[in-house]
Amino acid sequence: MRDVFFHEIVLSTPPDAAGHECVAIAMLGCSTEVAFCRVGVDSAWTLLDTKLEFSVGSIVHCQDKFLAIDCTREIFVCSSNAADATPIATLLPSLSPPAGLYHRRYLESNGELHIVGAMVSTFYETQSFTYSRAIYKCNLHDRTPQWSRVRDIDDQALFVFKYFNESFSGISVSKYKENKIYMSEPLYGDSYDLVYRLEIVDIATGASEVKPVQENMQGSEARVPRL
Repeated sequence: MRDVFFHEIVLSTPPDAAGHECVAIAMLGCSTEVAFCRVGVDSAWTLLDTKLEFSVGSIVHCQDKFLAIDCTREIFVCSSNAADATPIATLLPSLSPPAGLYHRRYLESNGELHIVGAMVSTFYETQSFTYSRAIYKCNLHDRTPQWSRVRDIDDQALFVFKYFNESFSGISVSKYKENKIYMSEPLYGDSYDLVYRLEIVDIATGASEVKPVQENMQGSEARVPRL
């Protein structure tokens, strides 16, 4: 169903947030359009053309704006839906992607847009490569937003999965460590790799610890390894 219809749905606020209208935007399968609706107000979804050159690959709600991002990391800002008004998509031309970063996921943390990816250096003589995680952030309210490398997120932990991205205090959650990224998806972002692994990234160094997902005796189910 995710491959054909809605890949994911992003909300502007919790649906039960008092005094705030909740707007939902859905990422469609292989499309430059997104679908939006006001929760509890609209009776149907409305399509919005982002005008991106390639299909929308990620949607993030950050600083009261919806961001639609394609595979080339071009970003369009979809304005929040005012009463009886259709959101407008405008290009964010000043935000160039970090050089040399193979992006994996976008998410919002502490009011800023973050991008999680990998820095890969290939050595053809020895047929080897080095691989390290990297995370960058930017403030969309800056006059000229720019990406800056993140080495420390204090007591926060980031959770990055294929269909779920979130951040919250690592201190408040038992067994999770601060200043870490917990990723559960195919290693190195290989879309053809169907084996999911838990990758724990040290943000300060970029080093990763990989824990393979273990299967049960029948091999039909998988469980996340213990931390």
